[in-house]
Amino acid sequence: MSRTRARLAALAALLVLALTLPGGVGAANRVPVSSVDDATSSAANRITAVTNIVVATNARVDRVALAWPPNPCAVLAEPTALCTAAIEVVGAYSALGQAVVDACAGSPVVGPGDAVISDADTYAADTSSAGIANQLASITTVLGNANDRLGGIRLPSPVPPDGPEAAALNALSVAIFAGGTDALGLVGGGGFDYPPNPCSPIDG
Repeated sequence: MSRTRARLAALAALLVLALTLPGGVGAANRVPVSSVDDATSSAANRITAVTNIVVATNARVDRVALAWPPNPCAVLAEPTALCTAAIEVVGAYSALGQAVVDACAGSPVVGPGDAVISDADTYAADTSSAGIANQLASITTVLGNANDRLGGIRLPSPVPPDGPEAAALNALSVAIFAGGTDALGLVGGGGFDYPPNPCSPIDG
C-alpha cells in the first residue's frame, strides 16, 4: 500500500471512530437537561433552577430553527406531525408563562413538584422531519416537567414585588418569553402572549 493510501485509510478510520464515540459529532450538538430540586434551598434558588431548564430548552428551539425553513407551517391546510409538535411546544411555553403570572399574583400553581428532570436530548443529531418532531416532543416534555417543578415551590401570596422570589420569577419569565417567541417563529410568527417581568409593579 502506498503512503498516500495508508494515510487515507488512517484518516477514514479516525472519522469512523469520531462518529461512533459518545463524544462524536452528534453528541456535540446535544443540550442535555439534568436537574434535581432541592427542597431545602430558598424559593428563589429553586425558581432559578427552573429558569436554567428553560434556557436549555431555548437552545434546543434555536437549534431546530436552524434546521427548519422559515414559516413552513403557515401555508399548510393540515398540519404535519412536525408542525403539530411545534404547536405543542408553543403551548408548553404558554402554560409555563401562565404559571409564572399565577405565581406572581399569589394564585396556586398546579404541579406535583417533580424532584428530578433528566433528558439527554438524544435526537439532537437527527435533522429529518421525524427527528425534528422528536426533538420538539422532548422540549414539550421538559417544559412540562419545569411547570410541574414550579408547582411544587411554595411562595408568598401575593409575591412581594421587591422580594427575591419576584426577581427570580421575572428572570424565569424573560427566559420563557424568549423561548416562546422563538417557538412561535417555527409555526409562522406572531406575538407571544406572556411578556416578561409579570411580578414587577405596574406604574400608574
